[in-house]
Amino acid sequence: MTHRRIATLLFLFTAPCLTQTKIDPAARKAIDNGNQAWINGMKQGSATLIALTFADNAVDCPATGDCIKGRPAIEQLMKDRIAKFGRALSASVTSAGSAQQGDFVYEWGRSDATFPNGQKLGGRYLTAWQKQPGGDWKIYRNLRIPDDVAR
Repeated sequence: MTHRRIATLLFLFTAPCLTQTKIDPAARKAIDNGNQAWINGMKQGSATLIALTFADNAVDCPATGDCIKGRPAIEQLMKDRIAKFGRALSASVTSAGSAQQGDFVYEWGRSDATFPNGQKLGGRYLTAWQKQPGGDWKIYRNLRIPDDVAR
């Protein structure tokens, strides 16, 4: 299945929630804190800081479509990435929007990181945050969406 098909299917399944604009304040805070944790984790070289934003049963899908399942595997992916690139010189997350439906908040935007060796990571994303049994909000599904044009 192509990346565009995956993105289109995700949009079609999440489209009904796009009409809602009010987000649970606890979810909004968790999302903002989670985005900041990604920025801090990339700059500090802390995979654990990033992984703590994911639910135990989370799934993280890079633009290649090879999904990683479970927080421990996601943390290992982050550790491998940090080992390869080092600590980011700069990192940013720009949320383009969010919508809530029940115990899920869908957020989309762009994340970017620049490393000392000149390499860059980042791109568009769609993240589904889920309210956990204890009331916390964690990343349930994360999908990086390929850019339409080369950067």
